[in-house]
Amino acid sequence: MSHWSFSKTDLNEKQDLYIDCRSQAQYQESTLKGAYYFPFVKKAFASDPDSSKKLLGPIEEILSLAKKEEKSRIMVFDEGMGMFASRLVFLLRSAGFQNAFLIGQRWPVDGPKEKGSKELDIGPSAKVRKLEGVIDKAFLEKNLTRLQIFDTRTPEEYDGKMPRLTAPEPGSLCGRLPGAFLWDWRMLYDANGELVDKTFFNKKLRGFPFMPERTTVIYDYNGARSSLLAMMLKEVGYNDVNVYVGSWFEWRKSNLPKQAANIYGQTGAGASAPRVGGVDRKS
Repeated sequence: MSHWSFSKTDLNEKQDLYIDCRSQAQYQESTLKGAYYFPFVKKAFASDPDSSKKLLGPIEEILSLAKKEEKSRIMVFDEGMGMFASRLVFLLRSAGFQNAFLIGQRWPVDGPKEKGSKELDIGPSAKVRKLEGVIDKAFLEKNLTRLQIFDTRTPEEYDGKMPRLTAPEPGSLCGRLPGAFLWDWRMLYDANGELVDKTFFNKKLRGFPFMPERTTVIYDYNGARSSLLAMMLKEVGYNDVNVYVGSWFEWRKSNLPKQAANIYGQTGAGASAPRVGGVDRKS
C-alpha cells in the first residue's frame, strides 16, 4: 500500500499530544493515556466571523497545549481515520502546525490506556484569523462559476433526497452547490476501513474533469468529510485545495443558488424547494 504522509502509526508518548475525536462516552470509558477531548470537533460551524472565532478558539488552545507540554507532534484519532479526526488534522495544518497527523490505526489504538478525564470546552478566539485552505461563503459566492467543486457527501444527500447523513430533520432543505461533482467520502476507504492507496485514488481522480492547477473547493454538510479528500488531493499534486467549512449546513440557509433542492420529509404540492433560497416560498 502507498502510505499517506498525513497518517502515522508510530507513537511516542514523550513527543506526542493525543486528541481523541470519538464520542464523549467512548472517551470517558477508555482512551490513550494523556489524551484530550474537545467537544467542538463534533459541531457544525458557519463561516461568518463569529462562527470562525468559535472554531478558532479550540484550535488555538490545542496549539497552546502542545507548546506548554513541549510536544513536537499532535496525533489525532477516532474510530478509524474518520471524518472528525481528519477535520482536526486539516485545521491544525491550516493554522500552520504541519506536525499534525492522523493515527493510522483503528481503535483500539496501540498504547497505554486510561479513562478519559481531560475534556476541554474552549470559548471563541479573540479575533478572526485566516486559515490556509479554508474558505467562506463570500468567497464561494464571488467565484462560484470559476471553481471546480467536490461534494463528499453520499449520493442521497447529493441528489437532494436527504439534508445530511445522520439524524436528518423533516423540513430541512436538501440539495447541493451548483456545478459540484460527487465523490462519496466512503470511497476514500477500502473494504477493511483503511485509507485507499494512491494508485486507486489517482485512478478515480482521473475520472473527473478537474485540473491540478485550478482552484478546488470541497464541501459536505459540516466540513468534516471534506478534509480527508483535501489532504489527499494536496499530496498528489493539487495546488490550490480549499475546504468550505460552512458547507451545506450554512449554504442551505442562504439565498444563493442551489441544485436538486427539496424539502426533506414533505410530499405532494409544496414539497419542492426553489432553486434559489433556503425556504419553500410556496408555503
